[in-house]
Amino acid sequence: MNRIKAVVFLVLVVMLAGCKSRPDRMITADGNVLSGTLSSIEGRHIVFNDSETFVEYEEGRVFLREGGTSVRGYITFDGGIITVRTDSGEREFAIGDVNSVIWSDPADETSITVQVPAVDGWVNSGISVSPDERISIHASGTVSMETGTCGPSGIDYFSTATALVPGATNGQLVMTVGESAPVAAGSTWTGDSPGIGELWLAVNIPNRGSTAGVGGVYTVTVLKTAGIANNSVLFPAVK
Repeated sequence: MNRIKAVVFLVLVVMLAGCKSRPDRMITADGNVLSGTLSSIEGRHIVFNDSETFVEYEEGRVFLREGGTSVRGYITFDGGIITVRTDSGEREFAIGDVNSVIWSDPADETSITVQVPAVDGWVNSGISVSPDERISIHASGTVSMETGTCGPSGIDYFSTATALVPGATNGQLVMTVGESAPVAAGSTWTGDSPGIGELWLAVNIPNRGSTAGVGGVYTVTVLKTAGIANNSVLFPAVK
């Protein structure tokens, strides 16, 4: 019986430990890493751990945890809600839905829309990136191939060893930078650049040596933004 009680107690301790809130984290432009609680944001003015911090830029970009969506504008935070004020209005997001916020110079951003035909293999996006920059990709459209028809996310659980990128699903949008290994991007992808050089995009066709039965095109918008280096960045915890 004592042994059972001991096991139950241990399980409760583990459960309680897992319920503790993780801290918010902020990296300032001078490299300081802060860990604790975000209280408020009003443009450049941030209250973190009851201390005031002023970031360099008036506006920032908010990246969401799901879907790779991002919004740039004047940012406020109060009562668990981040509000982004843009020229077209305001957008509100629960803090738990926010992946990160980067305050940076809008001149550091570049956006381009590229057509990626399924039969063309690797297509140059026209954007050069480096590991200290962030890439956000949004793709739409439909392609067809011998194994079926799909959108940029590809055909679920259907990959081919002879595909252009064997680790991705058939029909999926894939990307590569410079000499880096290809990455499965899908319909939305946001992250730091996997390498340095030009960003290339392609449709992952099942047979890299043949375009038989392949057709269609994806419309891909690529946003290149400033990364963590030399910018103030907030990483909210999942509460």
